[in-house]
Amino acid sequence: MLRPLNHLVRAGPRIPLPAFARPLAALAKPRDPEKPLRPASPWILFLQDFRADQSTKLKAKEVLSEASKKWRGMQAGEKAKYEEPAQALKAKYSEAMKSYKESGKQDAWKRDPERPKKPLTPFFKFMEEQRAAAGNPKEVVEITKSAGLKWKSLSESEKSRYAAGWAEAKEKYAAELQAYKDSGKEAKWEKRVGITALKEKMQVRIASKARTQKAKDANKAKLQKAKAVEKAKKAKETEKAKKAKEAEKVKKAKAAEKAKKAAVRSKAKAKAKV
Repeated sequence: MLRPLNHLVRAGPRIPLPAFARPLAALAKPRDPEKPLRPASPWILFLQDFRADQSTKLKAKEVLSEASKKWRGMQAGEKAKYEEPAQALKAKYSEAMKSYKESGKQDAWKRDPERPKKPLTPFFKFMEEQRAAAGNPKEVVEITKSAGLKWKSLSESEKSRYAAGWAEAKEKYAAELQAYKDSGKEAKWEKRVGITALKEKMQVRIASKARTQKAKDANKAKLQKAKAVEKAKKAKETEKAKKAKEAEKVKKAKAAEKAKKAAVRSKAKAKAKV
């Protein structure tokens, strides 16, 4: 009997990021210095000229407001002075980006080409087959949804066709990945693209937060201790006042009893004299 293949598929919930990756994701990865810079838009070209002309007349916070008003009021012919150069810059940028992507530099910056690739899970093998059969990239969302439903309806024997070789491929990938890391290639690539610097920056941030939290915890503990001491002091004073009140009550009761007995004796003496 075939073993269920559900444990081989992770087509449902997203895999959570590792603890370190979550704070690291908050930092912007440095851009590739070889990646072409985006050209200035017509508005930015105009703003540069406006700032140069108004540098001594307007305050910094007024420049954008006044420039926006002037830009909105300009005629199409006047804007052409900035739109035509911007179009030329955009065309040049598009060509440079095309060359950059085709050279493989963009992919190499996003992912080390020497890093082993993960083998496809049975589910994603099935997905690839479904997408190839559909042949329409514009319907990716619909294809994915449909393929997910189809996968669920497959029998275990049908799924086994996609699971063939998965365990071996997974083991091979793990060994290759470990060898890649041990070789120092991962560290070298991370340093080149700025990930190492990001990790160091994040470690500094984490250490700083830890120190701040430690100081907060110490201060909180100190305040709690002071409150506990003050509470104990008040409780002690309350108990002392309670005992003093009870003692005073007993004293008054004894005095009243004594006075009562004295009154009885005095009355008895007066009666005896008569």
